[in-house]
Amino acid sequence: MIEIASNRKARAIRAARVALALAATLPLLAGCALIEGPTPETPTRTEPPVPEVEPEFVPGGSAADNLPYFTEVLRKYAAGDSVIKGEPVAQRVVDAGFDPAAIQFSFDQSKTGLPADNIFVSVLIGPDCLIGQLVTGDRSFVVANEPAVGPEGNICLIGNTRSVDW
Repeated sequence: MIEIASNRKARAIRAARVALALAATLPLLAGCALIEGPTPETPTRTEPPVPEVEPEFVPGGSAADNLPYFTEVLRKYAAGDSVIKGEPVAQRVVDAGFDPAAIQFSFDQSKTGLPADNIFVSVLIGPDCLIGQLVTGDRSFVVANEPAVGPEGNICLIGNTRSVDW
């Protein structure tokens, strides 16, 4: 009889603890539903305008000097039907006249074996980098001229990248 009363008391205590935990948690969860605010919008990606005059490669020029040319190299690649993968993109930049030793580009697959959503390619020119991103899904692209990073100021893309080794 004492054992039955003890089990009932233990069950009552457990039920009370569960009820208390629910009573404490439900207002917190309900509060999440009451939070309102603006829904974030994805900005529209705008590609650089097509220049009126075809830009030319400036051998020995700065990254700023060669940004228009680099932009056109990537624009033409993105507008074509060549596959957007690291090596072909990097090869197009090499073929355009940029120093192969100064080029870095990203891998074609993620560490989990999925195809890359986008490919990055860069060219180190002095203290600056020409950086391009090509999106594999819609073939859009963006370019930028940014300062190099790293302890020696000679890195354009951070993380695991490839260099032209062919």
